[in-house]
Amino acid sequence: MLSALRLVLWRRAWIPLLSAALATGALAAMTLTARPTYVATATVIAKNPENATDRPLSFPEVVTSNTVALRAIKTAHVAETVDELEAALSVVSGKSDIYQIAIRDTDPARATALANAVAGESTAYYQDLAGGDTVSIQATVDKDRADLNKRYLDASQALLTFDQNHTQGAGARSDPSLGAQRLALQLAQQAAANAVLNFEAGITQGKLAQITTIRNFESHVLDQAAALPRGGRNVTLLIYVGGLGLGLGIVAVFLLEYFGRSINKPEDAEAYLGAPVVGVIPRASPGAMRRAARGK
Repeated sequence: MLSALRLVLWRRAWIPLLSAALATGALAAMTLTARPTYVATATVIAKNPENATDRPLSFPEVVTSNTVALRAIKTAHVAETVDELEAALSVVSGKSDIYQIAIRDTDPARATALANAVAGESTAYYQDLAGGDTVSIQATVDKDRADLNKRYLDASQALLTFDQNHTQGAGARSDPSLGAQRLALQLAQQAAANAVLNFEAGITQGKLAQITTIRNFESHVLDQAAALPRGGRNVTLLIYVGGLGLGLGIVAVFLLEYFGRSINKPEDAEAYLGAPVVGVIPRASPGAMRRAARGK
């Protein structure tokens, strides 16, 4: 059985060899004509505390956001669309807070510029999101401070006006209601002053809490990107493709042998004709026939 299989393969060995050669040649032609690809990888750290459930931030989502893409394109000064950048961008994260931002491109300079720009803009945007919208918060704080200061000034002005219109002591002794009115104005002034002091103390504590939150969500670039060619697997791929072509060729040989209708053996001729074989004419090349004729 094995000898018969070897004979079949030997007789049609050109089929798997040709199949392997065609597959390998096609891949080699595609590899040689294609432009080389470069990958630039920047390493960043982006801390996200586990207990910060009120502000769940995902750094990979921040990196792949349109905001970061637009800022990175502007920073890198390259002609790139957001879709093209997102297609070339990949973010790899491990078990720690360290992430690798990779850009794949045919231009090494552009890959390096985009990787560094995405790393810088994503860490800055991540920090901004962790700290909150400082512009709107500051506007609210300024308005509340102005309102409290106005309340204190109004209360102080009312107390001063009362004292100017009514001398202390004599007016209060002659009319007890004036004394009560002055005490009410004085209490309002004191309440307004306490409100201003408590507000400023709260602002200070809020700033400290905001600084602590931002530090907990610390992010910065650890390693700048440098473009490296990505073509080390071409030889391995050529071997795989060549082996695949060789295997398909062997399968084709057995299929041709199984489904073929040619008669190559005497027993096949006997089965097909239903008559015994009288003799077999051996296969001979023209050179062998000439040698046989000269021998006679």
